[in-house]
Amino acid sequence: MIPEEQAHFLFENACRTLRLAGFKFQIMNRIKPIEPKKSFRIAYINLKTKKLVLDIYTPRKRSFKKPSVILRTLAHELAHAQKPPYRQLWRGNIINRSHYPKFYKQVNKNIQKFKKDKILSQFFT
Repeated sequence: MIPEEQAHFLFENACRTLRLAGFKFQIMNRIKPIEPKKSFRIAYINLKTKKLVLDIYTPRKRSFKKPSVILRTLAHELAHAQKPPYRQLWRGNIINRSHYPKFYKQVNKNIQKFKKDKILSQFFT
């Protein structure tokens, strides 16, 4: 299976396992290797259009990432749809909470669901 097909396979099974429908998947098209010391995006999700974009290649050598790494990233990005960000008053300012303790608990629950699934558990060895 070529890497792009495997990534689509993992995404479809992850959505099925988490019972999330209507999401579209796209592979991030980076051509050049990037310097890992600088910050870069691994993946992002648009909650309005339900579009998830994922980089399936490593930053420096541009080789295919392991399926377990892709599944952990999918668990994180799909948790944004399960525990959406909210606005909060903090020290007199309104801030957006996108990563917070309940969110990370949801990410861990998603990973545990992937490990219990018959199809996806084979990638966590």
